[in-house]
Amino acid sequence: MTTTSSIRIDLDALERNLEAVAKVAGGGVPDWNRVCAVVKSDAYGLGAPRIAGSMAEMGVRTFAAYNPEEAISVATAARGADVLVLMPVHELDRSGAAMHLLADEKLHFTAHSIDQVQDLEEEAARLGIVLPMHLELDTGMGRGGCEERDALGILAHIGQSPRMRVAGVMTHLPDALDDADSARDRGRRFRLFLEGAGDLVPAGALRHAAATAALHDSSLRFDMVRVGLAWTGHFPRGAAATQASIKLQPAISWWSRLIQIRRLSAGRSIGYGCTTTIDRDTVAGLVPVGYADGLPSSRTGPHRLVVHGQRGPVSVPVLGRMNMDQCVVDLTDVGPVDPNADVEIISADVDSPVALPRVSARSEVMPYELLCGLSPRIPRVIVAGGVRAESNPQPGVAVGSVESQNRIGFG
Repeated sequence: MTTTSSIRIDLDALERNLEAVAKVAGGGVPDWNRVCAVVKSDAYGLGAPRIAGSMAEMGVRTFAAYNPEEAISVATAARGADVLVLMPVHELDRSGAAMHLLADEKLHFTAHSIDQVQDLEEEAARLGIVLPMHLELDTGMGRGGCEERDALGILAHIGQSPRMRVAGVMTHLPDALDDADSARDRGRRFRLFLEGAGDLVPAGALRHAAATAALHDSSLRFDMVRVGLAWTGHFPRGAAATQASIKLQPAISWWSRLIQIRRLSAGRSIGYGCTTTIDRDTVAGLVPVGYADGLPSSRTGPHRLVVHGQRGPVSVPVLGRMNMDQCVVDLTDVGPVDPNADVEIISADVDSPVALPRVSARSEVMPYELLCGLSPRIPRVIVAGGVRAESNPQPGVAVGSVESQNRIGFG
């Protein structure tokens, strides 16, 4: 089958981002033990097992996933790594793969309430295993974890149980990028709780908070940082990139190509609702990408795509409404263009008009939401070797050095 789109994952950029995070977490010297890579929602739709396996080869030893199924697939791919399950779990998976990981204490669980902890304790007793537990203290997110009034009792219960151990204490800051002062206050609240907990938090237990805040403020780094969107080379807010103490390189790009070029006379309308009428003779190009692929309609003016014509890349506007699986672009000012010229939907160039933060801003969605909404029907292709691809590969074909192609897999 011929594909007209691909999402490319630059392994070299991914490694540079993670190494930069490890360096910040280690106080100037990369410390991979202080990095937890969050790969929930199938690594934001990019393929969690494949991504986690590559990250493990780079040095990452701790991951976070949302549910047990995700965690098992990640732990299996990232052999020997620990995987933290973020959701409140009450029952343990008894499949063969799960039992092996549970016995080796490779699956860690988050403690949200005393009832949930007691349920897991009973499960662990039946299986004759010990569960590593991370207490989540709610410092303002309000979606999970426990209140301070309950936290000490939960820690004490875990610490006294022969079927559990306190492996960590964590929190998630809700306003790390929106209100730096509030984030620091919440960080101090977390630190005061840890100090007050005393011996209930044993030596060796990891203290960790949201990674985005940690990359901006050293007072919020604690023992380990959880890296979510940052490993893709982006921050949740565009302005945060200029405030961070590290520079990240976008690792994700989305490519398609032209499938039709035609000339339209001035005065013609384009698209559903006839919302756009062209005021000049126009060279129109058809790109087989739409909202079914995960490109939502723009809320702040027309989307832009980058067409690679014979004179180089040119930013062009989308004409009319976004369709389910196609859109029309204005090629009039591009110059000579091949009939099947490459088109960038999302660029790995931070300065591109179709860089992920700019596409997200036009759609008025968070970068997380845009990535997670990319259709699984689009092949994810890993590229490496420092080669920037110039053409759209077919499914299962990687662009990069021979050495890179030999050491990575494709999905």
